[in-house]
Amino acid sequence: MLKRDISTTNLLIATAGSMIGSAWLFTPYIGAQIAGPNALISWIIAAIFMLFIALPLCELGAMLPLSGGMSNYPTITHGKEVGFLFSWVAWLSYVVMTPIEIQAILQYGSHFFPWLLVKEATYFKLSHLGYVAAVVIMFGVVLFNTYGIKFLAECSKYASLVKFVLPSVAIVSLMHTAPSVENIHFHLSTSENWMQVFSALSAGGIAFAFTGFQNGLILAGEVKNPQKNLPIAMLGAVLIGFILYFMLQLSFLVAVPKIYLEHGWQQLTFPGDSGPLVGLALVLGLGVIAIVLLFDAVFSPFGTTLVYTAATSRILYGMALNNYLPPFFLKLNRHKIPYVTLYTNFLVGTLSFLPFPGWQKMVAFLASASILSYGIGPICLLALRRLRFERFRPFRLVGSLTVCHIAFYICNLMLYWCGFTVIWKLYVAVAVGLAFYWTYHQRHNRCPNSYSLYWFFSYLTLLLIFSYLGPFGGIGFLKFPLDMLFIFPMSYFMLYLSQRCLISDTEKQKSFVLVIKQLQE
Repeated sequence: MLKRDISTTNLLIATAGSMIGSAWLFTPYIGAQIAGPNALISWIIAAIFMLFIALPLCELGAMLPLSGGMSNYPTITHGKEVGFLFSWVAWLSYVVMTPIEIQAILQYGSHFFPWLLVKEATYFKLSHLGYVAAVVIMFGVVLFNTYGIKFLAECSKYASLVKFVLPSVAIVSLMHTAPSVENIHFHLSTSENWMQVFSALSAGGIAFAFTGFQNGLILAGEVKNPQKNLPIAMLGAVLIGFILYFMLQLSFLVAVPKIYLEHGWQQLTFPGDSGPLVGLALVLGLGVIAIVLLFDAVFSPFGTTLVYTAATSRILYGMALNNYLPPFFLKLNRHKIPYVTLYTNFLVGTLSFLPFPGWQKMVAFLASASILSYGIGPICLLALRRLRFERFRPFRLVGSLTVCHIAFYICNLMLYWCGFTVIWKLYVAVAVGLAFYWTYHQRHNRCPNSYSLYWFFSYLTLLLIFSYLGPFGGIGFLKFPLDMLFIFPMSYFMLYLSQRCLISDTEKQKSFVLVIKQLQE
C-alpha cells in the first residue's frame, strides 16, 4: 500500500518544478531558430492547448486518484489491450526523460569537463567516460527515490525553488543588457510563418517543455486530499511554466546581438551555442551570469530527474496492478516504494543513450508519445460519464463534451505538426508494444477486445496517412492551412467511435473492483 504523504504545496512545486528541466536550456534557442520572434506566439498557443488538455485530466484524477495515473483509465473504459497500449506509450514518453535530463547535465558540464562529450557533425554524444558518468548519476537518482515519497517531495520542493530563481535571474540579466526590443518583429502574414509557429510548438520542443504537468496525476495515489490538490497542481503548473518560459524566450530574443542576425533567425549561431544560454551570456560579457547558468544547467535537470524517476516507476507499478506485468513489479520496500520498477527503469534508461545519442534526437519522439498519451483525458472522461455516471466527482468539468472535443482535436493537431518522420516511428513503437503484450499473455488464451484495438489502430493509421500527405515532413499533397480542417472531422469521428467500443458489463465490473481496491488501500 502506497502512503499518502504529498501535501498541496509539495505537489504544486514538484509538478511545476518537473517542467523546468533541460527544456529551458535549449527551447528558447531552438524556437528562435525555427520561428524567430513568432516563437512567442507558439508559447501562448501551447499554454492554451495544455490548459484544455489538463481540464479532463483534472476530473479523472480527482475522481480516481490512482498511483500510475493515466495508465489506469483506458483499462477501465476500453479493456486491457487498449489500456496496455496507452500505458506503453505513456511509459515510453517517461522512461527516457531521465536520460534526456542527464544528457543535458553532461552537455553543459562539458564546459568544465570536455572529455564527457564527442562532437559529431550536427550533434553532441556521450563519450565512453561520459556514458559511465551518466550511469552513475542515474543510479544516484534511483537511490534517492528508494527512501520514500515524502523525502523525495521535500528534496524536490527545495530543488524546484532554486530552479525557479536562477532562470529568473537569467531573464532579468538578459533583459537588462538588451538595448531595445528592435529584434521583436512579428511576421504572421504568410502560411510559411504559421507553419514555423506550429513546427516550433511541436517539433521545436515547446510542447515538450510542458511535459510534466501531469506528474501530479501519476503520483495521485500518494497525495493528501487529491480531490482538491490535483486540479490546483496541474493547472497551476501549466500557468507557472508558461510565465517562466515565455519570459525566458522574450529575454533571449531581445538579447541576441544584431551581428548574429545578418542571415536571419533560421541561420542563428554564435560562439558556445552548444549551451545556448551560457554561450549568449558570454557573448554579452555576463561572465558571472554564465557561471550561475552553468550551475543551474546541472541543477535543474537533476531536480527534474528526481520527479520523473518516481513518476516512471509508478507507471510500471500501475501496469502491474492491471496485470499487464508480473506481480513481481508490485514489490515495495520498507518505505512503501515500488523499488523493482525503479531498478527496471534504470536498466532501460541506461540503454536509451544508444539509439538516442543526443538531447535533440530524443525530444521530438518524446513529444509525440506524450501528446498521444494526453488523448487519454477526453476519451476516458466521456467514457466514464457513460459507464460510471453515478460516481461522485469532486471536480466536475463544466461543458465536458465541448472541452473534450477541443482537447482531442488539439492533441491530433500537435501530433500532426510533429511531422511524418516522427509519427511513423511512434506507430512502429506502438506496434512493438502490442506484439510484446500478445507474446506475454498468449499462455492465458485471453480474447482481446477487438473493437477497441481496431479503433485504436485505425486512429493511428489515419494520423499516419494525414501526416504523410501533409506539408510537415510529408509529400505536401495537403496544403496548409486546409490540412488543419481535414484533421477536425477525423478527430470528431475517432472520438465518437471511441465511445462505441467500450468494455462489456462483465469487464466493467472486474476493472472497477480493482480500482476500488486501490482507492481503499
